[in-house]
Amino acid sequence: MKSELRSDRSLTLSQRLMLWVALLLILLGFGEAWLITRLTDIRVPQKIEAVVLAPTTLSPADSSPGTSTESTPVPFEEQSLTSEEILQETVLSEVRFISLLMAGIFAVIGVLGAYGISQTALRPVKNLSYAVKEIQADSLDQRLSLKGPDDEIKELADSFDNMLARLERSFDQQGQFVADAAHELRTPLATLQTQLEVIQQDPNATLSDYQEMSATLAQMLDRLERLTEDLLLLAKGEKELTKEPVNLEVLLTEVIYELTPLAQAGQIQLDFQITEEIIFSADNRLLSRAISNLIENGIRYTPPGGAVTVQTGFQENGLAIRVEDTGIGIGESDLPLIFERFYRVDSARDRHKGGSGLGLAISDHIVQLHGGEIRVSSTPGEGSVFTIWLPVK
Repeated sequence: MKSELRSDRSLTLSQRLMLWVALLLILLGFGEAWLITRLTDIRVPQKIEAVVLAPTTLSPADSSPGTSTESTPVPFEEQSLTSEEILQETVLSEVRFISLLMAGIFAVIGVLGAYGISQTALRPVKNLSYAVKEIQADSLDQRLSLKGPDDEIKELADSFDNMLARLERSFDQQGQFVADAAHELRTPLATLQTQLEVIQQDPNATLSDYQEMSATLAQMLDRLERLTEDLLLLAKGEKELTKEPVNLEVLLTEVIYELTPLAQAGQIQLDFQITEEIIFSADNRLLSRAISNLIENGIRYTPPGGAVTVQTGFQENGLAIRVEDTGIGIGESDLPLIFERFYRVDSARDRHKGGSGLGLAISDHIVQLHGGEIRVSSTPGEGSVFTIWLPVK
């Protein structure tokens, strides 16, 4: 069951935050100005009146024995003339008091408003977090499926959904890889066990029988060894490349030399064409394995009398190594799948020929580690062309 989140806002999160903060600042500004004005209108006249009407104390020089010591109010005109500085200081002091008071009040209001805005803006993130916590390793098929505008929250949810899809696909491939590996290992092991049981149960077994069994065991052990090496290569990833200057002509000569017996056994013509000396940086061991797998694949699926040709050259600012065969070809529906681990166009025939279904997957993996790619084109009944493209720096 897919968990769903909903967002009906028409603006992005950044736009909403901008508008909310702008609105808060505008309201705070106008509110503070209005309250300062109102308090000034109320308090300043009262303060001035209190100062103006305040009793004036006579100095000792102005006092006489018959003069009353009680204060006498001074008219406003005289007071304003004689106490201008006092009035200015009084007004400024009152305005400062009101401004500081309003600054404190609106600072508190601003903090509370910012907190409310942040809580409202981050509510979708919290909902997203709760939904993510519900997804476990055994429920990778769930999706957040956030509805709403294409804002930052939806972009985050979509990115997480894409990550879940990749994880789900990776887990499925890992499970399939383990199952396929177990199946591939079980076949030669079963053959070994059968051969041993037959020879053990035959009391009249001759030296020839033991020699025949020994040859079969050696063949199965060789197959197990190669399969184990392939599995380890794919499992470890071989992410650390040991790059060094590689002479392509020397590399291809060695690969062709190793595969010549296989080509001769299948009556396949095997050669390569190189027009110039090419030296580039690569992992010699791994790249040899990748090219060898492609050539061996062409040999195995080319009928007797056919040919496998290797050509090299520069193409699209990179190095192209082209392996062309005149074999049975690959159907259009199989082309997207041939680089998957353990995939076989013809499972029974490939296993009979000694293939494990890992050769093309390993070649593709090695070429990708070098920053390149393998391109393939094929016509059923006419042959296939595999091209390794490597960037040359």
